[in-house]
This record gives sequence, structure tokens and C-alpha cells, in this order.
Amino acid sequence: MTIYINGERKTEEDTANFLSKSERLRRQTVKAWHSHVEHHFSGEEDFKEAVRRNEKTLERPDEIKTLFTESNYSFSTQVEGRKHRKETLYFIDWEQKKTGRLRQQHKKGPLAKIDKKPKKHLFLEEKRFKELRKWHAKHKHRLPCFCICKERPKNGRYHIEFACDGSEISGWHKSEGKVKTDRKKLKRRIASALRNILGIHSQKPRARDKNAKITA
Repeated sequence: MTIYINGERKTEEDTANFLSKSERLRRQTVKAWHSHVEHHFSGEEDFKEAVRRNEKTLERPDEIKTLFTESNYSFSTQVEGRKHRKETLYFIDWEQKKTGRLRQQHKKGPLAKIDKKPKKHLFLEEKRFKELRKWHAKHKHRLPCFCICKERPKNGRYHIEFACDGSEISGWHKSEGKVKTDRKKLKRRIASALRNILGIHSQKPRARDKNAKITA
């Protein structure tokens, strides 16, 4: 497993040369992407942007530790079939009013995202999903009046998320995969996603310390 940019396989040395800086967090990220998951980028700029976005998340270690936890896990989405990808895990911290996701495979690269504005989630059947996409294409920042959808995750449904300020929306995002929620081996799956995306590892807590630490 490794990194492909514009269809060409790249070594760690190749990808390091693409970066304008050789900072520790960027090296950590790129090294993680050369481990167990295959990544395809359409070009050099997509690769650089993916590194930059994850570097910003790595600069917020306390939020990584408190948001991406078993208790905050909400649901997953996954693309299956011919374009099978590893799951994307979504998290909601109701107390801190924060949301985020761990996207392990995508044409724009893996991404650990902590949202600037908390996101709302909709779970739709295919017909409603297509209707909402058409609405958004025409109206962009407005909520549709017919938006009566399931707000709880249900396996097999399509997923849309957005930030909402009154009747104005922003940060619209539709998942390519479908909802596939499963809490089995969740702790291990979260740790694996953090390792594959950011190159960080969750350490087992000591006997006197119930809070696990995340380290590079």
C-alpha cells in the first residue's frame, strides 16, 4: 500500500519532495499515508492541500483527544462495491458542541476534520437524497421547505451534513457512501483511523490514570 499521485506510485522520498516545508507534523502525516492504506490523488496540488488540512488538525492535540472518542462516535459511512473504501467515522460532542470526522480514503486524500461550526446531519432515502441535491445546486445557502428527513442514522441511508445559521446553510457536504453504523471493535477502529490519517497513536492508560494520551 502506498501513495499514487496522478496515477504514478510515489515513495516517501518522492512525496517529501512535494512539500514546501519539512516540518515534523507534515513528515508525520506523509509517513502515515505510506503505511496500510492505498491513497490516490489526482495531482500534486490535491496532495499538498490534504497535507495542509491535516497539519491544521494536528496543531489541536487536545481537541483530537476529546472529540474522536468512543463516547462521541455517532455513525459511519462507507463506499462499497467496485470503489470500496475504508469507512469514514463521524463524531458529535454534544457537551462541547463540536463535530468532526475521520475520512480514511478519498480522491482528495484522507482527512481528520474538526469543524469550525458544528454540523447538522440528515439521513435520507435515495429519492429524497436526489431531490435535496437538486435543491442545493439551485439555492446553495438556503434550507429547502420540504426538508423532512430522518435525523438519526440508519444503515443503508444516504448522508448529508451542513452548518446552519437560522435559515442559511454553509459547509454543505454529501457522503459518497451510505450509512453503515457498527460499534463492534470501535476503539480499535478509531485508533486505526487516527494512525492511518495523522500518524498518531493512542496509548493505554496507566493504572492510576484513566485518561488515555495521544502521541506522535
